[in-house]
Amino acid sequence: MKVSYCSKTDLGLKHPINSDALGDKKTKNGHVFVVADGSPVDANGSFASRLAVQSILDFFEKEIFDNVYIGLNHAFQFANEQVYRASILEEGLKGVFASVAVVLVREEGLYYAHIGNARVYLKSEGKLQRLTTDHGYLDVQLYPSNDVDYSKPVVKLPKALGNTPSISPTVCFSKLDVAAGDVVLVCTHGITKVLDDTFMNSKIEYASINTNILELVDIAKGKSVPENVTLQLIAVTEGNIQKRLISASSTQNNNVVDASTIAEGKVTQEQVNLFNKITLDRNKTIKIGAVIVALFVLIWFVFRQPHDDTDKVLDDAGEVIQKDTTNQHQDLEELMEYEKPKKAEKEEEEEEEEIEEEVNEEEETTTETSTEAVVEEATVPKEESTVTPKVIEKKEEKKKEEKKAEKEPKKEEKKKEEKKVKSGKSKSHTVKSGNTINGLAAEYGVKPDAIRKANNLSDDKIEIGQQLIIPQ
Repeated sequence: MKVSYCSKTDLGLKHPINSDALGDKKTKNGHVFVVADGSPVDANGSFASRLAVQSILDFFEKEIFDNVYIGLNHAFQFANEQVYRASILEEGLKGVFASVAVVLVREEGLYYAHIGNARVYLKSEGKLQRLTTDHGYLDVQLYPSNDVDYSKPVVKLPKALGNTPSISPTVCFSKLDVAAGDVVLVCTHGITKVLDDTFMNSKIEYASINTNILELVDIAKGKSVPENVTLQLIAVTEGNIQKRLISASSTQNNNVVDASTIAEGKVTQEQVNLFNKITLDRNKTIKIGAVIVALFVLIWFVFRQPHDDTDKVLDDAGEVIQKDTTNQHQDLEELMEYEKPKKAEKEEEEEEEEIEEEVNEEEETTTETSTEAVVEEATVPKEESTVTPKVIEKKEEKKKEEKKAEKEPKKEEKKKEEKKVKSGKSKSHTVKSGNTINGLAAEYGVKPDAIRKANNLSDDKIEIGQQLIIPQ
């Protein structure tokens, strides 16, 4: 955004001292324009207005504000602190205050803020619009009589800079969109006391702001303006939006200015050429932008692919295992199964071989020491043992352990019997049909109690095939 501007301040006709102040500065945050109306209209008021203007300009130069609205509010607070502190420390400055208006020109648009009765206007498309609302007024007659003391007006300003330790300035709600040909007016209350908005609208033109500002001051003085007069005119030469450079009543045909409009002197040929160029550039930009957006959307639809992280899975070694695309329901746990180390497999095989050897030994021992009933049972062909490649099932292990526990006592008893028989102290007898304890005692010439004691019998009940020890 680009602007051209002019500024003017004047004593007016009734005061020997100008208590108004103005200034502008290109800062880190944009181009700042400030006007201030100090009160009372004397040296103290002049000091207050000049201090306020300089504080705001310095504030925007110190740091960059991403939030312009907060920056404007803080700038007013900073200036208020300076004026209020001075009014406390200096006896002669007690009770001073100032009305202030600020316009900040940035690349993206214009921002404004004010406090008191300083004003900001915008003239766009032939119409002057007031952007601010006064926070109060100075109670002075518009056309005063000779007995009025203008240096001591009745103050009715509930909000002004320097009145209180903290203030609430009015900051714009959003940036001000302007176009080439628009004009911004920043002024103090002196000129608005004698010139109304309609009259100022007729005297402000984009192409002649330098002449306009002098004419406005002269007209105000011609009306015996009682106060100081200060104003700034800011003409937008390159705005952040594109609008017409002529009034709404101008005749147009397909965005081209009618020749009669130029003949009537409402716009210059230079303005017409600029407007037509802006219109053509805008249409061209819109078409190019539409084509780019359409191409981008088309490319996105053609080349977009769903993102799928399951196509590749990494194992511990960092190798890539490709997903089996032929099986749409493949379980990822199968892909993540790790290959066992060779050493672990060898140990597992050796452990299985040891288990099989122990089982075979138990079967052989059982065959040798079993009774006739066990021998008959052993003759029955066994089903081949099904041992899994990894480990024998817990159920089979438990069954084998039970068999082994049952046969170990019998094996020990048989060994004891064989030992006794070999030593000559006892004999072994297999019970047959019709055998009794008393009959065997008579047959071998021993007492029945000796047979019972040798075989741990509590009664005379014996079974066919039972092995009995016959003591000698």
